[in-house]
Amino acid sequence: MSTSPAAEDTLPRAETPTGPTAGSVLSAVARQVEARGHACAVRSADERVTYGELWERAGRVAAVVSAAARDGGELRVTIGLAPGADWVGCLLGIWRAGAAAVPVNLDHPPARLRLLAGSADLLVHSGGAIPSWWPMDIPAVTFPEAEAGHLPGPRAEYASAASSRTACILHTSGSTGAPKPVMLPHSGLAHRITAFADLYRITAEDRIAQLAAASVDVVLWETLLALTVGGTLFVPHGRQRVPGIGLVRWLAAEQVTVATMTPTMLAALPEVTLPELRLLVVGGEALDPARFAYWIGRHQVANAYGPTEATIATHVAPHITADGQPASLGRPVPGVEDFLLDEHDQPVPDGQPGHLHLAGVGLADGYAGLPDRTAHAFPTLTFGGRAIRVYRTGDRAWRRPDGQLVYAGRIGRQLNLGGVRLEPEEVEAAALALDGVTAAAALAEPAEGRDVLALHAAVPGGRVTEAALRAHLAGLLPSTAVPARIHLHPSLPLTGYGKPDVQAIAALAFPGAGPAAELDESAPAAAADGPPVELPDTVRVWWRQATGAEPATATTDFFSCGGDSLACVELLHRINETFGLEIPLTHFTAQPTPAFLARALALTAREPS
Repeated sequence: MSTSPAAEDTLPRAETPTGPTAGSVLSAVARQVEARGHACAVRSADERVTYGELWERAGRVAAVVSAAARDGGELRVTIGLAPGADWVGCLLGIWRAGAAAVPVNLDHPPARLRLLAGSADLLVHSGGAIPSWWPMDIPAVTFPEAEAGHLPGPRAEYASAASSRTACILHTSGSTGAPKPVMLPHSGLAHRITAFADLYRITAEDRIAQLAAASVDVVLWETLLALTVGGTLFVPHGRQRVPGIGLVRWLAAEQVTVATMTPTMLAALPEVTLPELRLLVVGGEALDPARFAYWIGRHQVANAYGPTEATIATHVAPHITADGQPASLGRPVPGVEDFLLDEHDQPVPDGQPGHLHLAGVGLADGYAGLPDRTAHAFPTLTFGGRAIRVYRTGDRAWRRPDGQLVYAGRIGRQLNLGGVRLEPEEVEAAALALDGVTAAAALAEPAEGRDVLALHAAVPGGRVTEAALRAHLAGLLPSTAVPARIHLHPSLPLTGYGKPDVQAIAALAFPGAGPAAELDESAPAAAADGPPVELPDTVRVWWRQATGAEPATATTDFFSCGGDSLACVELLHRINETFGLEIPLTHFTAQPTPAFLARALALTAREPS
């Protein structure tokens, strides 16, 4: 397969192409608009949107984006819409206008969204008041509605704008405490979609689920994989998005044929029959085939690997088997090279672990506005007389005799928990922003056979409570970065360089396992946990199953008594499904107590069935 960008095709209107690389994905979608204009492109809740209607929505967005374009430079547009057909139309419209898209997850705290807004020049939002997190000095426009009684066809004109090399800017966790804006070029995106559509034999008959959050690169894979071949994209809503029985019911009802999940998501699904599901693409974290023998025995399960900085996925093992061997990451897709290097950037022999470096089509252009970070992460190295630009993944791997890679863990402090890559420094920086926290260390901590995120914080004099710190973090970080466990200490042990001693700190969670900080005799005793609270018997049972302890009092902390983020998702799913509620995950992680659940349950008189 060629590694060069696909040749530019004529879009279905008389227009100047937005560029030789930008056109590759748009051309494929436009061909489907002409060939299948009346076929369903997106199904979202009760809405059915055809290819013609979707292209028309994209044209309307392109018109307002083009009108806002500035002279010179690249226009970057934040998509401030919830998942659905308008979100897809907005993405395509931004590209049709020659601009770069900045997808964000609207479920993230306002403080984080405000921080991400600095990467953009314009916001497209759903209407009404401009979101409070959007800076007042940056323009915002509403998603344009069609004129009453007038529905332009797919050839609708729009204003032209300068071509953009960048397809998207996606934000990953940053070790400096701020997210890193990754600039993904159109050429790499087009290459990946073409390569994987061919590898997985995606056709117009496929019904593809969009399960990823709007802020991660997998959402591009799901969306464009469907639209470039004439398939249908299915978008779940509400409780259907939560891994569990609700998601399984939705997959079955919509007869989804292709779905992408992390192993953590897949592990949360009940093992039921999904006869229409032909392909499960799993990625984002290490895969243990033995845990998923049920799915592997009934469906094609592919293991995909790739960091955001290399565009969606660079390696794939298309057919995982439950044969007792570690799951392979597979081989690089055509156009991608991989190198396993030692600490001196020299290749290691096959069979030995090394630091995985990636090169070839799909590497990000770097981190927007961060030249030093870009130079460090994307150096140019010399191999066999060739100067090659590479990306340092931070992952360790080893090569099997057949050439396939096997994952061997992380290098440095970056964590991979539940399929989410986290920089501990980002969590620590958020904790230190709370007055009264003098030191912080975020690390992985074992819990029932898997790792969860734990935060150790120094709170001299006990001026900060666990509940206050958790609420503070929930207001700054995405829910996946809010620690499952928080440990408060008078002080934290330090290394000889004056930095938190991570190994000694890890031992603090397990008395007798290692050194510990001295107790502060001046710290006040913890307050009594408060009176008991009334909860339905079923909820009390679910709480006990999730934590291993009773919800003894109104202020018993879910995470402190043994719960973790996965158990939290399952608990909320059960409550929401049974009592007809929609308790947001972020609300409960900020107030993880029986009192909060009692208040939420008081809003409904529905009894469990």
